Amino acid sequence: MSQLTQSAASAPAFDLRETDLFAFCRKGGNVAGEVQVRDLPRILAETAPDAPASAPHEAFAYTLTGFVREEAVAPGAPVSQRLFIDVTVNGRVWLDCQRCLTVYPEPIATQMRFEVVASEAAADAAPMDDDELDVLVGSKKFSTLELIEDEVLLALPTAPKHVVCPVVHESLVTGADGEVEPEAAPEEEKRPSPFAALAGLKTKH
Repeated sequence: MSQLTQSAASAPAFDLRETDLFAFCRKGGNVAGEVQVRDLPRILAETAPDAPASAPHEAFAYTLTGFVREEAVAPGAPVSQRLFIDVTVNGRVWLDCQRCLTVYPEPIATQMRFEVVASEAAADAAPMDDDELDVLVGSKKFSTLELIEDEVLLALPTAPKHVVCPVVHESLVTGADGEVEPEAAPEEEKRPSPFAALAGLKTKH
């Protein structure tokens, strides 16, 4: 049976699959734990077919931290509450290198802050000028498990490859004498999100 392990500082009954996200943020909830690849079907689908047999049992470490900001639009105006959740995920996904065609572990280290709003209309009206802040439509039965999975998917490279391949597959690179040429270390790439469509999923219930 799959296991979701966690420790919670202020939300002992926290359920990754179904939680009141509004209450979690208002209470300043803080949860840390691990989730296995086999509990994330979309990540499992991205895993290389020749990945080690242990790959589905490897885990992503996550932290979820909720908090509130109180703001007044103008002096003397009623104070409004803005809800936020910080999400960090660390682990790895086994992918096929597109240069040497061998399996390798792609490290995942992602962190994101979300403002939690109550409706799609509020999400659409939110300013989108902060690259380090996204908007999330919360609910009382919100799946943070899917949110963690979304973050891993968004961190995957568009063109998976080793930093430096151990060898380059002969069908891809050959020298003038027919010998495989050594691979040069590539420059670090700045990539667009490979799963841009997932941005819409961030406003799910």
